[in-house]
Amino acid sequence: MISTFTVMFLLSITVISFTIIGIVYSSGRLGSTDDFLTARGSTGRGILSATFLASFLGVFILFTPPEAGSIGGITTIIGYGIGVASLYIAFLVIGPKIKSYLPEGSTLNDFAQKRYGAKMHLLTVLLSLFYMFVHLVAELTAIGLVAYQLSGVPLFYTAMLIGLGTLIYTAYGGLRASMFTDMIQMVLIGVLLIVVVWGVGYYGGGYGEIIRQTRLNAPDLLNFKNIGGIEYGLTLCIAVFASNLFHQGYWQRVYAGKDNATLRKSLITCILLVLPIMFVSGFLGIVSTGMEVSESPSVALFSLVYELFPNGLILGVFILALVLVMSTVDTLLNATVATITIDSQKLFKNIKMESPLKFARIITVLLMIPAVLIASKGFSVLYLFFVADLICVGVFFPLFYGLFNPKLTEEVALLAAVLGVVSGIPFFIADKLLIAFSLPVLVSVFICVIGNIANNKRLTGIMSNNIKQSSNMSRRDF
Repeated sequence: MISTFTVMFLLSITVISFTIIGIVYSSGRLGSTDDFLTARGSTGRGILSATFLASFLGVFILFTPPEAGSIGGITTIIGYGIGVASLYIAFLVIGPKIKSYLPEGSTLNDFAQKRYGAKMHLLTVLLSLFYMFVHLVAELTAIGLVAYQLSGVPLFYTAMLIGLGTLIYTAYGGLRASMFTDMIQMVLIGVLLIVVVWGVGYYGGGYGEIIRQTRLNAPDLLNFKNIGGIEYGLTLCIAVFASNLFHQGYWQRVYAGKDNATLRKSLITCILLVLPIMFVSGFLGIVSTGMEVSESPSVALFSLVYELFPNGLILGVFILALVLVMSTVDTLLNATVATITIDSQKLFKNIKMESPLKFARIITVLLMIPAVLIASKGFSVLYLFFVADLICVGVFFPLFYGLFNPKLTEEVALLAAVLGVVSGIPFFIADKLLIAFSLPVLVSVFICVIGNIANNKRLTGIMSNNIKQSSNMSRRDF
């Protein structure tokens, strides 16, 4: 085991260095609150592609795909990859449409308020903050587990250091600092995957031997007819697609793009790149289980690294992982600040705030405290995501259906969302995950369609009565 002092030293140096980079880059680049929150219309295709990918992948790429591969195998990874690609396809369709519908917007919550009203707006705000909070906890938990497995560093220390560092430069630099660190992050993701794939093959005796061991020790993971893996893959596909639509960091980037053409090109680039990245990362989780080195699915990839790599290479991978998690955390923190800054003024109109941005920063600091404490418990990273995903799957259809159907009312959309979420909870508790994530979608779709039909009939009836009354009045006048 590598010494605790070495890991803590590397952790501290990495956090301090990245904090300085974020502050220095942002110095003198911020002109207004809107610039801080959205960097509106300022980002070209290259940076926008990198920041869209990095916002989703981050350190997540080292944990959840390997964990999914370790549990469900090749079919689960395929489902997971399709879910992620579908997410970018969804943004490709609805991103420009929402941007055109609400050009002055900043986040998804702005759309919810304009299209529906105060109630749906409040639901979307709460859901977005909850999802991003859980995502934040998952990221801090993931890197904490790595440091703990590496040298026994308590999870609390790792989470606290990373949380403090990212808070400092995100509070100073806003979205511009976050997108700049995303560029660095995408380069490091490429380097990291190349190093790990090469290292596993080299130190593991070649991929022919690795696949032979996997077929011997865990044959189901490479079986395309693995029913459990297929169900798990479908679950992940639904969950990832629905929940990430509520990640306000993505919507900030939608508005940061120079124009809709730039946005579309960037998202197409993401679709082409994310599938192979997901497959490679998930396959390493399968290999970890197949070689019987995985102590826990949550750290399947790092179990493989610890087992095969020399100490110097292990530390290199650890440093890269630290940089990845900081870049992802700063995206979440900036999106949280933007959400609170913009929506607190709309939700609390009677409360006068001299500085909404300052208020949002204070709230974000307060949110970091429970995030660090929960991260120190070391829960499953994938399970943490599932908790947030469950709430999102019932709400996404009613919210976005209104973009394409102007007749959908706020009352119907709200009812569909609430009943959709509630329908999945019993099955989630019973560990019937595929039903837990598919039923809320079906319920919310059904209620939206039926409610819309009922409203149309009601309107038709009202119009018919008005016509009859007008006709009767005309006859009397005659």
